[in-house]
Amino acid sequence: MSRIDIVYGSKPYTIGDRTIESLRAEITASVTSGVPAWLRVNSGAGRYQDAYLLISPGTAIAIVDVQPDGPEVVLSHEQTFIADSTE
Repeated sequence: MSRIDIVYGSKPYTIGDRTIESLRAEITASVTSGVPAWLRVNSGAGRYQDAYLLISPGTAIAIVDVQPDGPEVVLSHEQTFIADSTE
């Protein structure tokens, strides 16, 4: 089963059985329409619970493509950054 990790409000969430492309398209459509939308995700470890994230212009959200067999990458503080929403 594929899994996509989401970071929203500094908290981790997951989405299963979706593709990165379909998720990006859904988020992009919501943001460009200017109409807020709710994104259903899983919250919790072990026993998942539905959580709903409000997606709107200016929302800080990160999509992480989990690759279970890929190499583990650890970034130093200098290698990480927060993109400005105007970029």
